[in-house]
Amino acid sequence: MGVYRKLLILPVVWMLGLTVCAHAQTVSFFINSGTENGRLKTNVEKNISALLTEINRAQAAETLLDFSGIPITDNARQSMSMLWENIHFLCMEEDITERLLTTGDGNYQVRNIPILLTPAEGETTDDTYQEATIDLGASGEIISFYFSLKANLYRDVMANGKDVEDLRLRQAILDYVEHFRTAYNQKDLPFLEQVFSEDALIITGKVVKVKPSDTNAFATEKITYNVHNKKQYLDRLRRIFSQAKYIKVDFSEIKVSRHPTNKNFYGVLVRQGYESSFYSDDGYVFLLWDFTDEERPQIHVRTWQPYWMNDEKTRAIPESEIMTIKDFKL
Repeated sequence: MGVYRKLLILPVVWMLGLTVCAHAQTVSFFINSGTENGRLKTNVEKNISALLTEINRAQAAETLLDFSGIPITDNARQSMSMLWENIHFLCMEEDITERLLTTGDGNYQVRNIPILLTPAEGETTDDTYQEATIDLGASGEIISFYFSLKANLYRDVMANGKDVEDLRLRQAILDYVEHFRTAYNQKDLPFLEQVFSEDALIITGKVVKVKPSDTNAFATEKITYNVHNKKQYLDRLRRIFSQAKYIKVDFSEIKVSRHPTNKNFYGVLVRQGYESSFYSDDGYVFLLWDFTDEERPQIHVRTWQPYWMNDEKTRAIPESEIMTIKDFKL
């Protein structure tokens, strides 16, 4: 069931209005390929069906998630509960068929789960279509649930892999990038504290108008930057997480670049949409990932630059000014 079909049916579902949310829709999940293990296939189908159905029940009833009877790890249970406290969502499909993927650590993964984020209290924006990924253990138990990149973005990054090692690391990078994004949605400060290195460099930019010396000339625009260390950045996030009723982070573009000499370093550039109960922005986020220790990869650099150069949103930041892996010496 491809992403394009899912996108096409959304306007139809939207026209149904409140009927969609008026009842808890049962979801049936099926695997079409990826394993010949009948027991594993049955367990995965049963467990994902139960989880997505419970999500729809809790969303319709406006209650907490109830994981009773669903094989799910304590970490996944806690992570999903944190996400649910911040934002609610539902699964729009009654029947979903996807491939079962094998991850680099020997576990399993299902991608392209269609999810609709529902507006939080006081939020004025419409429902937002997203996709989710579910990781599963050797017996089909659920070990994580997180918002993921759209299928076309994921495929594009993987298609640029140059060898087996690069493909393996790209898959790991995308998994971590998706967890990184979801950490903001669920206000997971411990995860962010873990992935930023102790000497992490955090750079944020903003557009300012520069008055010309000639009073007859028009004002020009430039981006000014502020530099923060890890503690300063996390302290700021802690205040934001405590004040915001909800936070939504979405990645709509992504480019992954391998360092030309150090094969364990990757630069990831994403276009990020950020929205909270009191602030929103649209910008480029660059992350410099160090996968020297694949069990505990670290972010050494995070930058943010505004996408638009003016308030009218008619001129984007010049591509030559967007920070990439070439702008940093290891």
